Amino acid sequence: MNHDVLLMTPGPVALDSEILLAGAQPLKHHRTNDFAPLYADCVARLKRLFKTKHHLFLTHSSGTGGMETAIANLFHPGEKVLTVETGAFGERFTQIARAFRLQAIPLKYPWGHGAKVADIERMLDQHPDIKGVTVTFNETSTGVHNHLEPIGKLLHKRDVLFITDGVSGIGALPFDMDDWHVDCAISASQKGFLTPPGVGMVALSEKAWAKVQRVECHGFYFDLKHYKKNQDLPIPSYPWTPAISVMFSLHKALERIEAIGIDQVCAHYAKLANGLRAALAALDLTIFTQPDVRSNVLTVVNAPAGIHPSKIVQEIRDRYGVLIAGGQGEITDKVFRITTIGTIGEKEIIATVGLLELALQKLGYLKEVGKGVTAVLQSFATAR
Repeated sequence: MNHDVLLMTPGPVALDSEILLAGAQPLKHHRTNDFAPLYADCVARLKRLFKTKHHLFLTHSSGTGGMETAIANLFHPGEKVLTVETGAFGERFTQIARAFRLQAIPLKYPWGHGAKVADIERMLDQHPDIKGVTVTFNETSTGVHNHLEPIGKLLHKRDVLFITDGVSGIGALPFDMDDWHVDCAISASQKGFLTPPGVGMVALSEKAWAKVQRVECHGFYFDLKHYKKNQDLPIPSYPWTPAISVMFSLHKALERIEAIGIDQVCAHYAKLANGLRAALAALDLTIFTQPDVRSNVLTVVNAPAGIHPSKIVQEIRDRYGVLIAGGQGEITDKVFRITTIGTIGEKEIIATVGLLELALQKLGYLKEVGKGVTAVLQSFATAR
């Protein structure tokens, strides 16, 4: 096996050497003027990318740590929260809410389908004492891109807190926290922000911050009152020891994203996703996700009949050194997943499609190869 594996997974994503090597520079002490400007600049850049003028904190955790931070700080035990489930990570919000003794009311959708505003409105009518709604922006288990703007308009009118898990979506899909009336947006470093894992992000509206001040956080490490106190010091800092090396890489990645422009980054990922989908259609491979909510972050592909998706993943990884992802949860035995984000471009998509064809030929699905590569080349050639 080639240990220099190309990650075509939806997180962690493939990163280039410039970003990785930024994390190899000598450490700085996190409570000095050497580190504080970098920390503050990362927060400022992230606010611009989230498109918020309000509060943003770094949790130095995975995205799940950010989800727990939101629940622990925004709700009193016993309060009702509507948890919209469009896949495994929507279900995770339900689990976290119940762990903090909230009354979680799941709104479940068949996997591959997106959330509908009318359903959320119906649930709010049935439970007028709901205090918050959680929605996964981009659900990597199912390939669903939930459209948040209309949900935000509804919840803003109802004065209900709107929390979104944007771990795999923010930085890769168009997102506007303030204009969409999102009260709490969560993300992490290892996906759209093109950085190794280790930094979580939690952004809050003024309405959400006012609720934080009224809630007794049932925890210590993720208590945002500590974070705000340290962020407001003359030398801004993090209340605990941060992931300093990851912060170096994050700063480099944020500089690059802003230099390119977030709109251009999202358009690039859309181009890659369209090329991949064109190739899949040429190979008569079907997409698991419903057409109206398909994500440009990744594509979830139904494995051909008679071929377990793990065989496809293994063949491409072991023979060619490219790692695509298997399925999750209830569709583990049905699908495989290919990302279209990271520090990748057309050549990585073309290579992955070609290697997928070779794997499918070896596994008996294809008699000849080349249709997928031809389709993706044509897609890229005609894209603007």
